[in-house]
Amino acid sequence: MMKTAQKRIIRNWLYSGLLLVALMVIIGGITRLTHSGLSMVEWRLIGGAIPPLNNVQWQEIFEKYQQFPEYQKINTSMQIAEFKVIFFWEYLHRLLGRLIGLVFIIPFVIFWIKKWLNPKQKKQLLILLGLGALQGFLGWFMVKSGLKDIPAVSHFRLAIHLVTAFGLMCYIYWLILSFTEAEKRTNKIINKLSQYLIIALLVQIIYGAFVAGLKAGYLLPANAEFFESVFGYSLRNSNDFNLLNNSFDIQAFHRLFAWVVFAITLIIFNKTRKTALAKTGALVLGLTTLQVILGISTLLLRVQIHTATTHQFIAIILLLSVVRITYLSSEKSRLGA
Repeated sequence: MMKTAQKRIIRNWLYSGLLLVALMVIIGGITRLTHSGLSMVEWRLIGGAIPPLNNVQWQEIFEKYQQFPEYQKINTSMQIAEFKVIFFWEYLHRLLGRLIGLVFIIPFVIFWIKKWLNPKQKKQLLILLGLGALQGFLGWFMVKSGLKDIPAVSHFRLAIHLVTAFGLMCYIYWLILSFTEAEKRTNKIINKLSQYLIIALLVQIIYGAFVAGLKAGYLLPANAEFFESVFGYSLRNSNDFNLLNNSFDIQAFHRLFAWVVFAITLIIFNKTRKTALAKTGALVLGLTTLQVILGISTLLLRVQIHTATTHQFIAIILLLSVVRITYLSSEKSRLGA
């Protein structure tokens, strides 16, 4: 049986990993917003941790960048000083990925050697490491799509990369909850509703990635009417309706579906009001309301970095809050028990 002190250490370890993954998602968003994602054209799993340290090295890496479509088709006038700025964010993103790998792997090996983990926990944590490795591969898989003829990453690959990151955070948080002594209050209705909300949020995350990948956030007309600004759509005569590739329709769906998420959140808030989950239910409603406001603000402000980044951060907190409701209302025993 795992001792309380051991549980606390493992829980703190998982929390540190969760915070680092969340930070990586945020930095990934900034990398996207600053158009920095294609600045590092080489993928080296072991090497590449040390950045260019002198002018010769900077010139060498800049010349490699100049051989690819983003420079040749978009940034032909870019100087090396400007290149250093976009290189910084992508470098920081990849460096953090390496750090996360070490933070997860080294303590896991120590816990295994010390025999702190039972067979079930070993399996769960091996799955966690596998998800982390998959996330790293998907990052390169996404970047690779923008290093060919068209200097833009596939919005489908971007969505896969982002959803996997959110899924990884949810899995880590679920494991954290399994190492706590929080009392569960089984409620089938709340549990089912929270599962529906998780699905709805995943749809929103996917379409948020589509919006980012296709730069659809810039499509709101400057003279948009109230209905367009708030609900995201206007009637139009068009035969090119496409929820997978048409930027206009994707942006509109992302904004309209936000109201579906909001409606589910209201129902959950109402169902949890007189239960032990009341505080978390209220938190979810508050975060969802804030998300709607931030989403509208991001578009009206023409996707300013601080607003868009906050929008992404609140999405993380919101999803994890719903995971908490799902866990605490479930019937199954603790995963870490």
